[in-house]
Amino acid sequence: MTSAADVAEEPEPEPELVPDRALVRLAGAGTPAWLARVGRFGQRVLELFPWTPLGLGLAVASYGALRALAYAQLDLVWFVTGAAALGLCALAPLFVIGGAIHLRLAVRKLPPADALTLETGVSSSTGFSLPSLRFLPFTQVRWQWLSPSDARITLEPQGGLLREQVVLAERGRHTQIERRVSVEDPFGLSRVSFRLRSACAIRVLPRLDGLSHLPSLVSLSAGAELPHPMGLEDGDRLELQRYAPGDPARFIHWKVFARTRRLMVRKPERAVAIARRSAAFYLAGPDDDATAAVARLAISRELLGREWVFGTDRDAAGSSQIEPALGSLIESVGSRDGAGRGLSAFLAEVEKRGPASVIVFAPSEPGPWIELVSSVARRRQLRVVIGVDGVATRTPAPLWSRLLTSAVSTSGASASALEGVLGALARAGVAVSLLDRKTGRLLGEQERRALLSAARFSGRRPALRGAA
Repeated sequence: MTSAADVAEEPEPEPELVPDRALVRLAGAGTPAWLARVGRFGQRVLELFPWTPLGLGLAVASYGALRALAYAQLDLVWFVTGAAALGLCALAPLFVIGGAIHLRLAVRKLPPADALTLETGVSSSTGFSLPSLRFLPFTQVRWQWLSPSDARITLEPQGGLLREQVVLAERGRHTQIERRVSVEDPFGLSRVSFRLRSACAIRVLPRLDGLSHLPSLVSLSAGAELPHPMGLEDGDRLELQRYAPGDPARFIHWKVFARTRRLMVRKPERAVAIARRSAAFYLAGPDDDATAAVARLAISRELLGREWVFGTDRDAAGSSQIEPALGSLIESVGSRDGAGRGLSAFLAEVEKRGPASVIVFAPSEPGPWIELVSSVARRRQLRVVIGVDGVATRTPAPLWSRLLTSAVSTSGASASALEGVLGALARAGVAVSLLDRKTGRLLGEQERRALLSAARFSGRRPALRGAA
């Protein structure tokens, strides 16, 4: 059905403290429990060992130079060089161990962590800080989060403290934070690490960006639930549908074809009850953060109308309260592999309570959910809402370009993937509303074609003919 109104610079992450790969494999999944415990114990021992491989190698080389060159040949240059390097290898662990002890004592004085509400991709302060040890020579402090594992940390010096800023990539709930704090010298000769676990309730929501200006999503409802044209003006009074093979030619609206070059057929108006309820279902999938942000805004700002219900694969029964619905949205990140399995049960429960306008929030990446939505669309009208952060064409660069230039990360939905999604839904007769999270604007067909124009250079034509 056609409607007239279709719809910071990220901080550079600190270098990661990568554990020994052999120990990671040793403690990985699929190994016996005792072997995993041995691997974890070995990793902890290595974290407390004060010398790095570079420090041990320099110490052995310095001692060898003193014995073989300085003493044997009475070479004063090698004597000074070897003695200085050996002394540095001996002094660096002393300062590092002293700094680690000071931090351990400082950690005991920290207050309990407060609950955190964060947004994906947004740098936020956690309130956690540690002394910078600037008074202690040959020492520097840094740390990382081990859990949640997708966190990127930056440390901001303020006075004599290092204050923590964190960026999380995925929405979700977490009950504790595990940090690995490392004290090391500037030359990388000595390092001591220890772990901190703190109970902290963390809720990570998809960031909104420009979606704060999004209009009510009730206007996105499908028009098949409209009553007789003499009823209330809840939508368009003229019902049209794209021409499909098998539709009678006498129902073609030739004036619309002459104006838009698109074949449309008239649909008989259905005298049914007005759908004053909205039923929204969220389909989790890869690269779905922008769509999750649209769903978050629709829930928190009550853009789904006065009466609404929101469901996910984790909550097929649905919820009509803001906080439970947001919780269900956050936890939907764990159902990406089986996205759409609860859609039929959700719609069956919704239909028991009367007519409702159905909105499906879907990712921009294709998957098994497309077939599920298409099968549901054969039985009833629904609209799919997709959020994107712009469109990026991810074509492989030439070999010479990859050798001479560094890799540049692209942001936004894949042009080819979005083409596939829009094309598959169009063939199923599903109306699609595409929203840009950066601007908060509902993208019409011309804007979609402009966003996907880069895909034409890769030899593909945008499959937009069925997207409303």
